[in-house]
Amino acid sequence: MKTSFTLLIFLFCYGFAQAQGKTCKECSIPGFESVTFYYVAQPHSNFGFGMEAGHWNKEESRFSYFLGTKLQWFQWDPNSEKYSNRAENIHFSVYIKGQVQLVDRLYFIASPQMLNLSLFEMAAGLRYVFPISDVIGVGLEPTYSIMQKEGSLNLNVHFAL
Repeated sequence: MKTSFTLLIFLFCYGFAQAQGKTCKECSIPGFESVTFYYVAQPHSNFGFGMEAGHWNKEESRFSYFLGTKLQWFQWDPNSEKYSNRAENIHFSVYIKGQVQLVDRLYFIASPQMLNLSLFEMAAGLRYVFPISDVIGVGLEPTYSIMQKEGSLNLNVHFAL
């Protein structure tokens, strides 16, 4: 697990270095459809991943929207109030995410979501995206879940359609 996380961070840093050396030919388009896959790193979590799709606006509007889902496994801890029930240590979320561009490549995100289809949750954070090519970008997305009072870090790979 730690080896794969280290490898993911290395690839992310490599992508950042490559992106800074390129010019983005697609940066002038007004908007495009996208699909995003991501890995979730969060305290007490063994593994998590997600996928979202939506419309990414570049010039028409600073607001973009996405529909997504996330699946995450948490460590069982008999001494913890929050993680002592094995049945509730798998979290499945369905969400709508809105993002507003603050500056070039930096976005504020807000995401109302349904956790395990029974609990309403709200998460907010930032997203920074590095273009790798004309159709691929990688992103870093720290978020904070308001109801669960926990932070998480998403490592994203975006594909323009």
